[in-house]
Amino acid sequence: MHLKKFIDKNKEQINIYKLKTGHEERFQKKLKSQNQQYQIGFVRRYYKKLLAAASVIILISVAGQYYKFSKQMQTKDVEIQQNEQYFSGIIKTEIKQIKSEKTPETQKVFDDAMGRINQLEKDYCRLVEDYRVNHDKYILNAMIENYQQRIDILQFVKQEIKKIKENKTRQNETHRA
Repeated sequence: MHLKKFIDKNKEQINIYKLKTGHEERFQKKLKSQNQQYQIGFVRRYYKKLLAAASVIILISVAGQYYKFSKQMQTKDVEIQQNEQYFSGIIKTEIKQIKSEKTPETQKVFDDAMGRINQLEKDYCRLVEDYRVNHDKYILNAMIENYQQRIDILQFVKQEIKKIKENKTRQNETHRA
């Protein structure tokens, strides 16, 4: 700060030489060219380090995306397991109810339904394997539809058993009368 004050006070004594015209432009031009040379030298000097840093940044971002994707898949796997438990519970309950109402007259309907359900279970296992490879939303929809088909089959069997029982009751009533 003291130097600046000294220069300001003694400016007239210091500025005894007049600069040539265009001096400032030439000086600025030299500064710019030196700055450009410095920048080019900087890039050349640190090229490999900059390249390595860029590679590391790319690797970190790719790893982050993979981590994010794997977390999403884990979340979907948990959702799938929850849906499996839900639908399996419904199906097991329906099968128990149908078994408790099974009679020799309804045996054929029950056996046919169980054969179709077993085939759907095999199809479901294939869908699970496909999903582990592809992680496709269409496969998820097919998995849910598979469970729905099994439930529909069991609902149909319950209706058929009810019809058979009603027919048997009517036949018994007509024989008694």
